[in-house]
Amino acid sequence: MKKILPILLSFMLIALYFQLGSKDVKLQKKEEYHAEIRGEVNSPGVYEIDADETLEDLIEKAGGLSKQADIRSLSLLRAIRHCDVIIIPAVEDIKKISINSASLEELMTLKGIGQSKAYRIIEYRNEHNFQSIEELMNVKGIGPKIFEKIKDHIAL
Repeated sequence: MKKILPILLSFMLIALYFQLGSKDVKLQKKEEYHAEIRGEVNSPGVYEIDADETLEDLIEKAGGLSKQADIRSLSLLRAIRHCDVIIIPAVEDIKKISINSASLEELMTLKGIGQSKAYRIIEYRNEHNFQSIEELMNVKGIGPKIFEKIKDHIAL
């Protein structure tokens, strides 16, 4: 028994040393977390993050949002986890009305365009076919004021 006790104590000390040594190594090594961000940010890519970072922090690392970003459905306070992939959506494009092919009814949905102006647009395009949206101001009754109201809602 006297011979076993020192051997047993030695094994216990060696085990304790290795157990404490491995904890020290874990404490010294910082865990690395990464997340990917895509879509409407200025610099999409994979970024190193801390465990407590939020979507707002990740967007900042990606150089901020683009002009087309739509974050209405996202929570900036959302926690980001290791290996997350975040996609920032774009603002949905406004459905544009083609001045070269729209029906009378479609043209009349534009602000400031009633039935008579819609007829004039159709007459003009039948004779000339629009080459630019600005050419719409050549139609009688459509000047710069009306054009400014509708220019973001029309296309060729």
